[in-house]
Amino acid sequence: MYEPGTFGESVVLMLVSMICWGSWANTFSLCRGKYRFELYYWDYAVGVLLGTVALSAVLGLQSMVFRGEMAASNVGWALLSGAVFNVGNVLLVAAISLTGMAVAFPVCIGLALLIGVGVSWYVLPVVPAAPLAIGATLILVSMLMDGAAYRSAAKEAVFSARGIVIAILGGILMGAFPPCLQKAMVGDTALDPYSASVMLAVGILACTLVTNYFFMRWPIAGGPPVTMGQFFKTPLKFHVLGILGGAVWAGGAVMNFIASSKVSVAIGYSFGTGATLVAAFWGVCVWKEFQGAPRRSYVYLVAMFVLFLAGIGVIAYAKAMVPAG
Repeated sequence: MYEPGTFGESVVLMLVSMICWGSWANTFSLCRGKYRFELYYWDYAVGVLLGTVALSAVLGLQSMVFRGEMAASNVGWALLSGAVFNVGNVLLVAAISLTGMAVAFPVCIGLALLIGVGVSWYVLPVVPAAPLAIGATLILVSMLMDGAAYRSAAKEAVFSARGIVIAILGGILMGAFPPCLQKAMVGDTALDPYSASVMLAVGILACTLVTNYFFMRWPIAGGPPVTMGQFFKTPLKFHVLGILGGAVWAGGAVMNFIASSKVSVAIGYSFGTGATLVAAFWGVCVWKEFQGAPRRSYVYLVAMFVLFLAGIGVIAYAKAMVPAG
């Protein structure tokens, strides 16, 4: 079973995770306007499960999930982490559709960062609180710079009290995901990262089976209801894109959890929020979201990258100064 041997190796895994988590949504961008998100999410949830099982089989064949030696309490926390993440993720997308990325993303992910890192550190404090708080704050401000960049590039502002409330609810739920996962990965019966990944994916799929039908009937972001008949009539290429999107996210999750088993979920999740930077890169370079934007948009983007790098630098330095063992 593969485990990182050094902190530097863990950092590489977290950077890979950041890239995966910031890239999976490109598959939905290729479907936009042709495949409703509520339908896409069925394929995405299946892709998450297939991706985690495949990677866990390759990298962690001797893990607890394949030996059937998992404690029920730890499994329960991992399943719960998948469920709360899943609902939070859906609410984030709904909020983006109502308010735009400039408002929804910093509110939701920023709140999730503060809750997730803070509570996860409380469960397992592996670095001094002060540098972790400074690093997390720098990362949070970098997200606000990302929001400012999108806002300044937008041709017209979009404000929605409903969208902001949905973003806050999504942030609370996504912030609960890392502490639940941390609880599954500590103690005498702690899950290894591969088992935690698979159980989280099962939680995501199970939650989707319960909640996605509701969102199809009563779309939280508005628009007409959709049916499973539309899902089955969708061209195969869109289903493939949805499954691929889930598998890419799963790759990021497995890499992040492997690293987090060595450095803690608080640090792993802090690095993982760098997916915002990766998403901004795709938006600028591939989807041309900033084409024709004023110069200040690019100033905000540069500030975002600098602040994020400073944040992870502080956290990495703090972790490196803690004696091993």
